[in-house]
Amino acid sequence: MPTLLKPASDGFAVIDRPVVAELCDITKSFTVAGGRELKVLDRINLAVHEGELLALLGQSGSGKSTLLRCLTGLTKPTGGRVLAYGKLLEGINPYASIVFQTFALYPWLTVEQNVAVGLLSKSFTAAEKKGAVGKAIDLIGLDNYHDAYPREISGGMRQRVGIARALVAEPKILCLDEAFSALDVLTAENLRQEMVSLWQGQATSLKSIFMVTHNIYEAVEMATRICVLFPHPGRLGLVLENSLPYPRNSTDPEFERLVNIIHETITMQALPDHPPEQAPVSGRATSRARSRLESIPTVPVSQILGLLSLIKDDQELDNIYDISNEIGKDFGETISLVKAAEILEFVDTPKDEVRFTELGKKFIAADSETQTEIFAEQIKKLRLFHIILAYLEVQDEIEEDTVLKDISSALPYENPEKILQTMIAWGRYAGLMDYDANTRMVTRPEREEEEEEKLVEKS
Repeated sequence: MPTLLKPASDGFAVIDRPVVAELCDITKSFTVAGGRELKVLDRINLAVHEGELLALLGQSGSGKSTLLRCLTGLTKPTGGRVLAYGKLLEGINPYASIVFQTFALYPWLTVEQNVAVGLLSKSFTAAEKKGAVGKAIDLIGLDNYHDAYPREISGGMRQRVGIARALVAEPKILCLDEAFSALDVLTAENLRQEMVSLWQGQATSLKSIFMVTHNIYEAVEMATRICVLFPHPGRLGLVLENSLPYPRNSTDPEFERLVNIIHETITMQALPDHPPEQAPVSGRATSRARSRLESIPTVPVSQILGLLSLIKDDQELDNIYDISNEIGKDFGETISLVKAAEILEFVDTPKDEVRFTELGKKFIAADSETQTEIFAEQIKKLRLFHIILAYLEVQDEIEEDTVLKDISSALPYENPEKILQTMIAWGRYAGLMDYDANTRMVTRPEREEEEEEKLVEKS
């Protein structure tokens, strides 16, 4: 396999090779409900070279899949240019094929027929098509399954069909959109190794692989170059060259070093260690949550409570990586969950540790009624919630669209619909607000004394 890396004074440098696909100053925005614009990608410059296996990492919602769709022509960028072998891309990238996270097979078609779907845009004779499909099926280890239907084969085999369908068109670049995340651990590991072997071998037209993943170990195990996408809006952050020889060993010190660098980069970007704030004249410190307007992670209350219970029950579980393994969530989702608990001031996150605050200890030890009261007090400190609570102080209800506009104005790079849904869920748990799906109004919950007054009036 040709390598992209050579020794240089500053480590390893990229050898000049043809660029298969390139994003030049790409920006992508979407129009969401109410005509608001949501910027997902901001000024992305990224090239995929021949002989390269490039991995793109990032938190959930950072724009990884949108970037991949721009690269392949499935989505047109709002600004900038997409190039395919140096020429401006118009429409679908003819050199690229995609394998998606879900198997996306037609259940009424056989394995052979599903793979043949990848040739719909090709002008092949029947004999040429049959030969190409047979070769792709054999390459991916599905011989003897030509006539099987998706329901008759395992998840791993179904994903193999998706890979064969992508390879049958003889692409120059294969794009993997979290292609192994829906598989069990052993099946995913086997497929990862096979994909590297296919890329290294000479049996296909494949020159490069561009993979989107949330799995840091997967990226270090497979990629020659790793890029980390920072969110809100998506922008390129860390870029690392990976010169480890194949097959790679996860216990290798260099492997562990790369994993730690990526872990720390993503963690510090999402959970920065802020220096202590200056105390005001009154002598009382102002919490980070109260000092500035910030978004909230879109995670359910139940998961926040579950995280706190987990930390309480296992006091040795104080590392964010171990917590991620324990709860079975990807690293980005775990960070969002921990950040929610931190914003509510139930935990602190020095470096990669997760520690209870005194308030967190008090909260997790309290009965459900007291927990609700504490949760409500913490929500009231978050300036984002003042958008809704200020309305509800003077009126009983407020239109959803009005709140969405305010959220969009305050947090232009966030998804206002998801933020509002989370705010309502947190607010309901705290007894501070409610929502009427029929009228699409955010409402002030009726208090017990108000209900009693109504009963008295009726009597």
